[in-house]
Amino acid sequence: MEMTTQQLYRYFRGEAAKDEAARIDAWLGESVENRRQFMEVRMEYETLVMNARPEKSAEGTKRRKGVRGLIWAVSNVAAAAVLFVLAAVFAEHKVTERLASQEITVEVPFGQRMRITLPDSTVVDLNSGTELRYPAVFTGKERLVKVDGEAMFHVTHNEEMPFIVNTFAADVKVLGTVFNVYADSQEDEFSTSLVDGKVMVTVADVPEYRYYLVPAQTLSVRNGEVSVENMLDLQVNYWTEGLINIRGMSFDDLMRRFEKAYGVDIVIQRDKMPDIDCTSGEVRVSEGIDHALKVLQHIADFKYHRDNSTGIIYIR
Repeated sequence: MEMTTQQLYRYFRGEAAKDEAARIDAWLGESVENRRQFMEVRMEYETLVMNARPEKSAEGTKRRKGVRGLIWAVSNVAAAAVLFVLAAVFAEHKVTERLASQEITVEVPFGQRMRITLPDSTVVDLNSGTELRYPAVFTGKERLVKVDGEAMFHVTHNEEMPFIVNTFAADVKVLGTVFNVYADSQEDEFSTSLVDGKVMVTVADVPEYRYYLVPAQTLSVRNGEVSVENMLDLQVNYWTEGLINIRGMSFDDLMRRFEKAYGVDIVIQRDKMPDIDCTSGEVRVSEGIDHALKVLQHIADFKYHRDNSTGIIYIR
């Protein structure tokens, strides 16, 4: 999306329609380059407004010549420059203030993944079915984002403005690091795994406690129980590479992961879940759900069929 000078001029004059103003606000939140262009056009606009102001009539007034006239001319230029800078600073402050109150929501459809860059240059990988909310620009003492689903964060270091991931179960606070967050509010399941750096986790049910993780550690919250474990490898990275790790997962948990990754509905028509006899292994999402289920059948005792009219997969 691009904005013309005429559109921005209408915005500065307060003449832009509501839908046009909303588009400009969204455009400002898309990139640093857009905000730079906005400020350049704003300063150009302020200069035109200043130059267009009517001058006093020269009739009956004698123009003074010499040094005093030169000083007056220089003073005018200096005053104009000061007004120019102040107008730019004020405009930037108002834009930042407006953007800080604007929340952006990103929702990833089932069966897809997404990578986005936040206003502070932090890179976030979002797994299927994930929702991320963040401000169009970070201001104040912290950078706060909200996650429901799974996300891998590569946080840009800023010691003076800590990065905080808020979820239904816990907050994860960092300065600059790489970590994964899995927060499923519907299943009441939360975990965060640290790849590099250091994080502090505050669990919602026990906010007085602080948990500090070191690389290759995972903190989990399930049914109100908090546990911290060491990762055998960086299996938490698998999903960002289009893989689903099978090791250590229960059958019903794995089926929920399959539903999100492949964008399908799976109905389990049995009381007892099959055991997964696997010490390591993964399936590639790009090869499809049927391939994944057939691979799983080699290490778990179950059968399945697909209803071609609805696309629902039934596990027996």
